[in-house]
Amino acid sequence: MNVFIGCGSEIVDDKFYKNSLSLVAKLAAIEDINLVFGAYHNGLMGSCYDIFKNHNKKVCGVTLKIYKDQLDDLDLDETIIVETSMDRMREIYQKSDVLLFLPGGLGTYTEILSSIEESRTKEDNKLIILYNDDFFYSPLIKEMFWLYEKKFAKKSIGEYVRIESKEEEIVKLIEKERELWNN
Repeated sequence: MNVFIGCGSEIVDDKFYKNSLSLVAKLAAIEDINLVFGAYHNGLMGSCYDIFKNHNKKVCGVTLKIYKDQLDDLDLDETIIVETSMDRMREIYQKSDVLLFLPGGLGTYTEILSSIEESRTKEDNKLIILYNDDFFYSPLIKEMFWLYEKKFAKKSIGEYVRIESKEEEIVKLIEKERELWNN
């Protein structure tokens, strides 16, 4: 099963970094879980890659043609190179069985919203998880709920994504999805 981990490619606050790495290590230890990621070996994103590779997991990198030189330092099992960020997100979504979002910046927010929209229009019920560590995503959650209250969205954000702040709950969700995927 392929899990996309969307997160920051820059150095993030130490607390978010440590908590995210703890979660990623637990996920990488799950049998039959492979990583899909943005193919940039820096910050939290680079650490996710390292953890999965250290667990001998398959890793698929999806990146833009203009960044293909950054692939030289990566040992990828599969590489997908696209022209635009829209193409990149489409490939990530199609390649992934679960999409997990750790703390991140503008790129991560774009990936979250793109995933929600793709899931909404496809009605494929793909599991999308926001790791709301120390309320990191609460401003986004509040904004999305406001859109629902004002009738700009037919469903509240909780109907599109699972919002979790506990590592063990995320691990359970992904293990359950893996069981469904394997049957």
